[in-house]
Amino acid sequence: MNAAESFRSRWRNRPGKAMISVHRGLWGPAPENSLSAIRAGAALGIVETDIQLAADGVPVVMHDDTLERMTGLDARVSDTASDIIAAQILREGGGGPNAKPTRERVPLFADLLAAAPTDAFFDFDAKHPGEVEAVAAFLSENGAGSRGSVKIDLEKVTDIERLLGLERRYGVMVMAKVILPRGGLDLVAALAARGVAAAEVWFDDLDQLAEACGIAGDRMAISTYTLDPVHCCGLSDSLAIDDPAAVWGRLIDAGVSVIMTDRPRALERFLGTL
Repeated sequence: MNAAESFRSRWRNRPGKAMISVHRGLWGPAPENSLSAIRAGAALGIVETDIQLAADGVPVVMHDDTLERMTGLDARVSDTASDIIAAQILREGGGGPNAKPTRERVPLFADLLAAAPTDAFFDFDAKHPGEVEAVAAFLSENGAGSRGSVKIDLEKVTDIERLLGLERRYGVMVMAKVILPRGGLDLVAALAARGVAAAEVWFDDLDQLAEACGIAGDRMAISTYTLDPVHCCGLSDSLAIDDPAAVWGRLIDAGVSVIMTDRPRALERFLGTL
C-alpha cells in the first residue's frame, strides 16, 4: 500500500469526526520534534514534523533555520554538518534560553524513521521549498515512501502537475498547501479531480472553507491548523481550550477532517464528546 492509499484508508475509517495532526509531536516537557515527542504523538494521530537539509545534504528534524532556540547553538542548519547537528542536546518543550536541557539530541531524518512506530503516519513539512524533492527522494531511497506525506505549496491549477510529478518519481504522497483566497475553489476542485489525497488550507472566511470541503467531498481530505502562532479567523488552540466547540467544532461543521494542533489531547477529548 502506498502512502496515499494508506492515508485514505486512515481518513475514511477514522473513528471520530476528524483526524488529529500532532504538531511537532507531543511536546512539552519533551522537546518539540524530538524522538520521544514523535513516538508519543504517533499514538494520537498523524505526526507533523519539520525537515530541512544540513550543510552536507543530510536531512535533519528541525523547525527553525538556526539551532539556537532548541539547542543554544548559534548556527544555521544549512551551514552546519549533520554530525554536529545530531550531537546537539535539545532543550525541553519549545526551547528558548530559559528552557532546561534534556537527554535528547536533534534527530536525523533517518533516526526518526527508525525510531517511530512502523504504523505511524507523518506529515513531513520540508521547511524550504527547494528541499521538497530532496525529502521525497530520501523517503524513496530509504524504502519509507509509504510512511507519510510531503507538503508542497500550490498557487494555480498548472502547479498540480509538479505535485503529481513528485508522486510519480518517488512514490510518495504529496499534500497540497492551498491559500484559499489566492488559489480559490477552482484549485480545490482540480486537486480533487486529479486524485490528490489531501490539501492543507489557509482561509479567511468560514463559508469559503465550507465550500472547499463540499467540493472535496469524500475524494480529498481538507486539513487546517489551530496553532496559536498560525491559525485562521481567530480559531486558535488557546481559544479552543476555553471553548472547543467554537473552534474545533466550527471547523468540523465546515467539513474539515484533519486538524493540526499543539493541544492534541484536548482535541482528542473534544472529539470523544461528539
